[in-house]
Order: sequence, then structure tokens, then C-alpha cells
Amino acid sequence: MPLADFDFITARLATGAAIDGRDDVDELVAAGITHVIDCRFEFEDTPLLASHPSMSYLYNGVPDDGEPKGADWFGKSIEFALPALALPGTKLYAHCAAGVHRGPSTAYAILRALGLSAHDAEALITRGRPGAELIYKNDADAAIAALGYA
Repeated sequence: MPLADFDFITARLATGAAIDGRDDVDELVAAGITHVIDCRFEFEDTPLLASHPSMSYLYNGVPDDGEPKGADWFGKSIEFALPALALPGTKLYAHCAAGVHRGPSTAYAILRALGLSAHDAEALITRGRPGAELIYKNDADAAIAALGYA
């Protein structure tokens, strides 16, 4: 039975909840995850990923407080994700604590930066991770425009 709480939104982009231990990391590696974006403010994955130094990691923590998230926050994740996804065979995991707000909103922004429409990106997120609530969707759309992806 899987331990890690994650879902693939596309064949190469996943979102979900916190990485809680080495078993979760091993499960992500087994699923082919090569890159991780940690959106949690309250914890950083670096110690957990030490057992897999080949996995690329970005800590981009922000509080899940319902307050607006700026283009700089989304931009940092997008700047990490796009070159990673340009490489053949890579898979990226954007996560937060519960896999409901920050991680899925980051995955949404990445999909938008890749050229998907707001409708199509939201549909992929909600179909792939039914519990996701894109409370930062409007912030992501504003960031996509501000950063020149729209």
C-alpha cells in the first residue's frame, strides 16, 4: 500500500502532500520523480532527500494563510520546473503539507507557464487530485501574466 500522498496530474507532473520520511522519498523515486518543489513554510525536505542526492530540490516555502501570493513566489517554482521538464525522462513533484492549496496551485502555475489555458490547467488539477482547492489560482494567473507567460 502506498505511503506517500501524491497524484500525477500529467505523466510528468505530480502534486500532493508532505514527504514525511525516507519511505515516502523511496516511493517518489520508485515513481520516477527526479525533481521536488517543497511549498511548505513550516518544514524543509532537505534532510529527507539526503538519501537520494541525485534528486533535484527547490525549497520555495510560503505560509498557507489565504493571503495573496506574488509573482516572485510562483516565478521561483516556474524557473525551476520548466528547465527540469524540458529534460527527457524527468518527473516533478510540487507539494505542500496537505496537498490541497500550495502544491496544487504551484502545479497549476507550472501548467499555465507551459502554455495550457486556465480552464485546461484547472481541469487537469481537479481531475488528477480531486481534493485540491486552487485558492491561489487567481494569484497564479496574475503571476503568469506578470512574468510574461500569458
